[in-house]
Amino acid sequence: MKYHLARGEEQLGTFNDLDVSAGLREGRFKPTDLCWTEGMKDWETLKDHLQELNPEVAAPSISEQPSITALRAEVRQDQVIRLEMASLGQRFAAKLIDFALIIVPLWVVLTMVFDQAFVEETQKLQNDPTAMVNAMQKRAEKLQASGGMKLPLASLVFDMALIVNVVLLTLRGQTIGKLCLGIQVVRFPDGARAGFIKALLLRSVLFFILVFTGLIYFGGLGLALLMADSLMIFRKDRRCLHDLVADTLVTKRKA
Repeated sequence: MKYHLARGEEQLGTFNDLDVSAGLREGRFKPTDLCWTEGMKDWETLKDHLQELNPEVAAPSISEQPSITALRAEVRQDQVIRLEMASLGQRFAAKLIDFALIIVPLWVVLTMVFDQAFVEETQKLQNDPTAMVNAMQKRAEKLQASGGMKLPLASLVFDMALIVNVVLLTLRGQTIGKLCLGIQVVRFPDGARAGFIKALLLRSVLFFILVFTGLIYFGGLGLALLMADSLMIFRKDRRCLHDLVADTLVTKRKA
C-alpha cells in the first residue's frame, strides 16, 4: 500500500507501509505527519490512521493541525496522471471523425435546400412571414417530388450520427469518433462514468449554447471561447474549456 506523506505544507513523498513503519521507529516520520492512500476519504495523521488499523497502537497527542488544501490538490493531480489521458493525436482524430459525420451531411442538406435562387427569393419575403412559410413549403414539396436520394441519405446520416452520439455519450462517455480511437469522457478526477448530465448536457450542449450565443449577440466573444477552448488542450491535464465547464477529463478507455 502506497501512502502520500506530508508535514504541514511540505510534501515528504510517497512510501509503502513498511517504509512508514520503519520511518516512525527511526524518527524520520512523526505521528503528527499527515498521510493519505487510496480508499481514505481525507488526510489523517499517522497516529489516527494507525489507531484505526490497530486500536492498541499508542501515539503522542496531536499539537498541530496543518492546512491540507495543497495536499488535496496534489492527490487530485496524481489521480489524473494514473488515468492515462488521451493523446493530442487521438483527440484530434476523434474530433475529425465526429465533424465529418455531423457537419458534412448537414452541409449537404443546407446547400440543397437553400440554393442561390431560393435564398434570393426568401430575402425578398423577409417582411412577409406568411409568404415565407408558403415559400418553404413549396421548396420542400419540390425537393420531395424530385425523387433524388442525395437529400434523404444525407438527412439519414445526420440523424443517425446524432442519435448514436447521444446514446454513446450517455452510456460510455464516447462519441463515434472517440469510440473509434479508444478514448472516453470521464468525471474529473476519479475517472467515474460521466453520464448524461456531464458528458452531454454540460460538456456538449451547454458549451455549444455559450459559443453560439457569443457569436450571435456578442460578436467576437463566441470566437474567443472557441479559441480558448482549443488552446487549453495544451494544459498539463489536457482539459479544454468545455471539460472545465462539465468537470470532465478525456482518457484512454480500458479494455
